[in-house]
Amino acid sequence: MQSGFTFTDEEASAIAFAESFEAAAQVAVAALARIREAGGEIAQICGPISTGGLGSRELNMQRFRNAIACALSAGLVLFDQRPFEDAIARLSPDHSAENYDARILEEFYRAVFTSGHITRILLLPDWESSHGARWERSLAVELGITIEDYPIEWLLEVS
Repeated sequence: MQSGFTFTDEEASAIAFAESFEAAAQVAVAALARIREAGGEIAQICGPISTGGLGSRELNMQRFRNAIACALSAGLVLFDQRPFEDAIARLSPDHSAENYDARILEEFYRAVFTSGHITRILLLPDWESSHGARWERSLAVELGITIEDYPIEWLLEVS
């Protein structure tokens, strides 16, 4: 993570060796709390990764990389969930669009969102096609988290 949000060596190690989604979520929430103590809001980009979007995980992740880079350039402090992708793949090796593992949402992302540290989400184009992004938006509504569309002009700048 950049723009004021970095993991300590201990947190990075804990992510790498997390034995459950709950353990990974504890690392995320602790890092979020540490960064939030400095003040200001922490945003999260939400959109298709394993379902919907551009039709493949690889293309969706490329768009995430571009979106994160643009948002950081614009000065946002982001919770970048990409460092958790290896742990998620390890904990749920069969996770796919056809075999969606809802534990990722219920045990990891619910803890992140309900921690109160994420104050704003930015929805990528085609978010509606993603099971996870629809779930994240619904939870954000329930929790009163600010919801915005990701500024499409940011993505066009790197195309």
